[in-house]
Amino acid sequence: MRLSLAGTGLRRYTRKHCVHDRDAARAEILRLEQVIRDLDTAVAERGEHVAQLEADAVDVSVERQLRPLAEESADEFEARYVALKSRVANEHAITVPPWLRPVDEDDKPTEPAGFDVRTLRDAFNPSAA
Repeated sequence: MRLSLAGTGLRRYTRKHCVHDRDAARAEILRLEQVIRDLDTAVAERGEHVAQLEADAVDVSVERQLRPLAEESADEFEARYVALKSRVANEHAITVPPWLRPVDEDDKPTEPAGFDVRTLRDAFNPSAA
């Protein structure tokens, strides 16, 4: 029987090694659980985002259906408003014949009784007068 001192590549597995491996495995499990929680949160957020996009799509389709009706009723209301506005304006219109209109002193015509209004060339050219 020959005793060899050369290593076989196998080491003696002690309790200390077992504790270390157990702690490393627990840490890896905790890390993976956190990764799973993060992925679950991301999936839930994406699900909410998809639900919001679907709701927006429904809103847009409803709006496309209702927009022509709303534009039609808006045109109808505008026509009724214009008709009522013109009727009220005609009912409350104040008309004064032009010969009874009071004229301010500042609004009187300039010629022949008011100011002499001519261009400078006509004013300085004696032959044009």
